[in-house]
Amino acid sequence: MFTMFISTKVFLSCCGSILAFKDRSLTLLEPHDDVATDAHAWELSYSSHPYGNDDDSYWILRYLTAECQIELRPGKREMVCRGALGAPHGSAECALHVVPQRRLRFVQASTGAQLALEVTGDDGNNAVPVFVRAVAGGEGVEARSAVDVFYMYALSGARFDYIVVGSSFCSWALVKIIRRHNPTARFLILEKGSVDLFQHQQSLPSRGDDKTASKMARRPWSVSDRTSHSQYITNIHGQIQYVGGRSTYWSGWCPEPSEAELEGWPEALKKTLRPYFAKARESLGVIPASKVKGEDSLYGPLQDFLQDSCKLARAIDSVTEIFPAPLAVGNKGYEKFSTPNPMKEITSANVQTIVRCSVEKIIYDGKKATHLQTSLGVLPLHNAKLILAMSTLPSTTLVLNSFGKGEFPFLANVGKRLTAHFVSSAVARVPRNRLPVPSAGQGVQLGAVYISGKAQAQYHLQMSAVATSNPESRDLELCRQFSANSISEGCIKASPEHVLVSCSALGELDHKNKDNWFRLKEGTQSDLTSNGELQIVPNDQDLTLWDTMDDVMFKTIESCLSSSPGDKVEYLHDENKGVWKTERPTKESMRQKNAVHDASTMWMGGDGDEEAPVGLDYRLQGVENVFITGGALWPTGGSWNPVLTIVAMAMHLADCLCNSEDAKSG
Repeated sequence: MFTMFISTKVFLSCCGSILAFKDRSLTLLEPHDDVATDAHAWELSYSSHPYGNDDDSYWILRYLTAECQIELRPGKREMVCRGALGAPHGSAECALHVVPQRRLRFVQASTGAQLALEVTGDDGNNAVPVFVRAVAGGEGVEARSAVDVFYMYALSGARFDYIVVGSSFCSWALVKIIRRHNPTARFLILEKGSVDLFQHQQSLPSRGDDKTASKMARRPWSVSDRTSHSQYITNIHGQIQYVGGRSTYWSGWCPEPSEAELEGWPEALKKTLRPYFAKARESLGVIPASKVKGEDSLYGPLQDFLQDSCKLARAIDSVTEIFPAPLAVGNKGYEKFSTPNPMKEITSANVQTIVRCSVEKIIYDGKKATHLQTSLGVLPLHNAKLILAMSTLPSTTLVLNSFGKGEFPFLANVGKRLTAHFVSSAVARVPRNRLPVPSAGQGVQLGAVYISGKAQAQYHLQMSAVATSNPESRDLELCRQFSANSISEGCIKASPEHVLVSCSALGELDHKNKDNWFRLKEGTQSDLTSNGELQIVPNDQDLTLWDTMDDVMFKTIESCLSSSPGDKVEYLHDENKGVWKTERPTKESMRQKNAVHDASTMWMGGDGDEEAPVGLDYRLQGVENVFITGGALWPTGGSWNPVLTIVAMAMHLADCLCNSEDAKSG
């Protein structure tokens, strides 16, 4: 049987079995549940010097059925072997050879397959202090670094029901629901990144400026000249290439789109999804900000004030709804949801996660995907269903690189439609004594309200308020951990006598704009994971909506924070210099150059839609066993935050897959 890993792991192929490493333990496991052979157990322990001297720290590998102990000392770059290994594996004879100081090698006598381990020392990631080179059947596979020690040939005989690419929201939701139907279903999850966080970053102590989402993000695509030189939008926010992906850095806002907001979506899909929104809300722990109590009842009087004052925005013609922010914080500690820990809760011996494995191409035979070309080798799919649970642009890149338009005419439109959200943001403040909120000395107070609207297209505002009179104390950490929108420490420290409001406004890019697209960049085939090219060119409708949205944002802030007609709101103009002014910020200073929530590149179509790349069954048109999740499926992008919707759709896909299997078996 196989075991499951969410943390960084190692698989070493040896004599037809697998050495699996997790949290300083190592077990030799059989690759097939139905293979009845002796299981030889190993242990991997770690010994460290009591005073932290890395040169005296070492790993000990023990083979329990024979007298063999191997010590790997990365600090001293030496390997020590005690005893000898001669235990058989089935009819194959294994031998252990030690190359002085640096290397040991396992050899399977009957086939000549061998496994070599070399001490390399700390490569900066120091997750595993060995480098592995393996040879099987005459084909060599080499790890790129000490953390990448996993070989696809070790799994070439394994059978999975589902192979999932990506480890963020959609992957978690899909595995969760399928395992409710079938607890014995076997999963392999392939994640491009490594392990960074097991919680949302706001739930952890501050890690410094180098660990902000903007600096952690990567963009494995290029942009067209029109976009790179644009005065409006020059790119899309990047990926967080770690286990859990964007779920460890997202804002937590989870509005449910109304029927009207799902404009352009197939009617059958809109009707089907409605109960799944409730399931997604429960699984993510989405609750209104007014019910977030947490430590010291943080969302209390200031939340009440913000809700009441924002009702004044109903006087604005384009505003459609106002309600307490729906936040994914409904857990014991009121922490923002992220997928790594929930994934650990639903894992079993039938779920594996492989990190630092980039999927480069889907190999197919006729109309069925048969193999995955990855950075760690070629992996056979056998009869597994392949689920693309990456973010929009990486999944689109994979499909474009894999399926020719001549052979798959239904996929000719992949990437021809692209939607996203353009963003404006402003930070304002007003003296606390002007507002009916607790006076200084009452600790941290927070609030958050969601306002939706429609003018030329859809938009929404995310208003988040913070007040604390003692920003040099623990209050600052509470603000950082529990506020809905991020407000910088500098702003909070500079405003101990104020209520601060951070407002982000998101608007819908026109999905009919043919100048927005994502395609392969000509002449760039060396890296199949980064040869996509993006273009976004806002049209007149977009720019008009952007102006409307900005105006609504300012009117809402000023009406909410002004207790009398003569009151003035101060806006942040220069955080580095601490400049606050009563004048509104300029367009250039508050409009973000990076769009967010890219979507619609492989949109879903209803019956009779001959242009849609994906059908109502989430299956890539013309390919029997490849299914899509995430924002790439959206026919239109709306303006709402996407997580609740993509999770609801992943849950629906899970039910569709299980119902299909039930129908076949019945």
